[in-house]
Amino acid sequence: MTRTDIINSLIGKIEAKSYLEIGVREPEGNYNKIVCENKVAVDPVPLGPGIIALTSDAFFKQNESMFDVIFIDGLHVADQVERDIINSLAVLNPGGYIICHDMNPTEELMQKVPIETTGAWTGDCWKAWVKLRSERDDLSMFVLDTDYGVGVIQRGYQEKVSLNGLKLTYSNLVSNRKEWLNLIDSNMLYEL
Repeated sequence: MTRTDIINSLIGKIEAKSYLEIGVREPEGNYNKIVCENKVAVDPVPLGPGIIALTSDAFFKQNESMFDVIFIDGLHVADQVERDIINSLAVLNPGGYIICHDMNPTEELMQKVPIETTGAWTGDCWKAWVKLRSERDDLSMFVLDTDYGVGVIQRGYQEKVSLNGLKLTYSNLVSNRKEWLNLIDSNMLYEL
């Protein structure tokens, strides 16, 4: 199951009419495969037509639209991912979903910031995810264990995850991955 499958499944589940993608990069990779009536694409360096050429921060400052489903796959740095999630919550329609890519790095090198690999790079997005899980009980958050971790957020309720004084290091993520991320099997999506 890929991020595209998950996004389209959630769009279908709530009969979403509006979709926002932050960090499009190459539209044929995901954006062009999304089935939704109204789609908006944002990337500071667009590689295709129809993509709004802004950073996510600049886009959210001028945006006046609301969205049913928002996909965040922009700058893979924890503080930016956190801002993208907070800004997305402000423009998310009731019952909508925020989907975040790259929340479950499988090797330490792939989550290093700045990037130190020529292979797959998730950045340290997971740190923003865990921070929000430890601070916010007004959200429902889980990560599907597929495609380097696909996080799903809705407004709702969750028990705050306790970090027990641990720092957000990769070794601590490895030891606490399932709890910190609320990591579930990707097939569970169809049971939710």
